[in-house]
Amino acid sequence: MKTTVIGAYPKISDEHQDLRRALHRHDRGELDADGLSAVLDESTRWAIGELNWAGIDVINDGQIRWDDLLAPFARAWNGCDRGPLERFYDNNTYFRQPVITGPITTDGKTLVRDFEFARREARGDLKAAVCGPLTFATLVSEDSHYRSLEDRTLAVADAIAAEIRGLGAAGATLIDVEEPALVAHPEHFAIARAAMERLATAGVPLALQTYFFPADPLLDALAAFPIAQVGIDVRSRETHVLEKLTGLRQTVVLGIVDARNTRVETERELVGLIEAALKRIPAEYLWLAPTTGLEYLPHDIAVEKLKALVSAVHAIGGVKA
Repeated sequence: MKTTVIGAYPKISDEHQDLRRALHRHDRGELDADGLSAVLDESTRWAIGELNWAGIDVINDGQIRWDDLLAPFARAWNGCDRGPLERFYDNNTYFRQPVITGPITTDGKTLVRDFEFARREARGDLKAAVCGPLTFATLVSEDSHYRSLEDRTLAVADAIAAEIRGLGAAGATLIDVEEPALVAHPEHFAIARAAMERLATAGVPLALQTYFFPADPLLDALAAFPIAQVGIDVRSRETHVLEKLTGLRQTVVLGIVDARNTRVETERELVGLIEAALKRIPAEYLWLAPTTGLEYLPHDIAVEKLKALVSAVHAIGGVKA
């Protein structure tokens, strides 16, 4: 068993206010783009250090530079702009909806520089992340180019596949594909699968991360996806997936720590969830994680939840954290 994280880490803490100050200075014209970039690098270094300190086995870079899940791509791709603010699913956070103005193209290097920086800073295993094609496509506010959701999703998939190839060339050996739309809109399952097949052609192992909504209706079908891992949220809503895990062929990344609730889970309840999963899948095919990005939580709560996660996994392994 391994521990990991999904999505963004809290960008600011009571002790770490540098990024907030830098953003205010940048807005006032007192700090140029290079100066802000240096502060973002330092905040990324801080987030990576915290994830390492917490004992997480496989970390990401904290997505400190990401304004939201779609922002890095909507900002960088040709044929795409950032549009109006909209609520991100049923959360009290907002994102800018993409606006499609023409054919989407990319050089595939959108995330390469940041991944290479994080790789130099991380002490252990580091994974990358991209937005899921269906999630991006369903959250678009305007599209003046593609004729259907399927056409748009597959075009986004081709662009993300190029980004994955770029990350693979930079040394990424595992990439999260954050795809909450798959479980939010299971009626689009066939489109999502076709999109994942295009991502798989990039040749880098993929972890399909679903969250916010139960994966029950799709669980058996997910076994046929061309992916190395399947992420499943067992806390956000009522679900019976723990009873059905035997049908999956991939490693399961089980979201057992609620990343949208400030109550810190006890070791006992987390151990119970892990034990229930181990009745159905071998330990070597089980990773444990928060349900989604920890950015929804105050920093101190996020840290406590990571410590609880690591403690529970150590307890199952017979080593007290």
